[in-house]
Amino acid sequence: MKLSNATVGLVLCVVAGCGTASVPFVHMKPKYTEVPLDTLREVALRVEQAIQAGEREPDIPDRDGIVLNTDLIRQAIRMRAARSEHLNAFLDQGYAVEKRNGHVYILRTKEYQKATTGRERNRNAQLILGEAENRWAIYEGIVDASDLPKRSLSAIQEVFHEARLKCMKPGQKYENAQGDIVPIAE
Repeated sequence: MKLSNATVGLVLCVVAGCGTASVPFVHMKPKYTEVPLDTLREVALRVEQAIQAGEREPDIPDRDGIVLNTDLIRQAIRMRAARSEHLNAFLDQGYAVEKRNGHVYILRTKEYQKATTGRERNRNAQLILGEAENRWAIYEGIVDASDLPKRSLSAIQEVFHEARLKCMKPGQKYENAQGDIVPIAE
């Protein structure tokens, strides 16, 4: 049996995962019906406000089925609060963006390459990786601790993204509903 190069390439891409593909093969729509949405919005806003304030031990009670008080979630909030000043400074430079999926990404532009050294880019990458790890811990921790279905994860990510937008400073960039990268208005 002889396979064409295109077939082999496609199989390798699917098996290994393609880092250049920005749209996954399967994308789940947020499942809002299984989440106490109003409570989640309140909790997410309180978490993001505490993180922005650098509050490492916020007193945010569990409520209406949304559980935050686990060791994993509290540790992730502490870590995010500790790095919030550095993350805000990086967002202020305009080289990072808050995406709708609830994560921060580096905008790898020519301007970014020219304005930073290799050491700075490595440090920024570590900052973003640590932030992503802690955000995942919070999102997945809420799903597990609150006994929510796994398919509600994307809804939690979007709600936290909305809460984070309310806490961002003017000029910091985010991805809007149309997928465009725009700055927070003053």
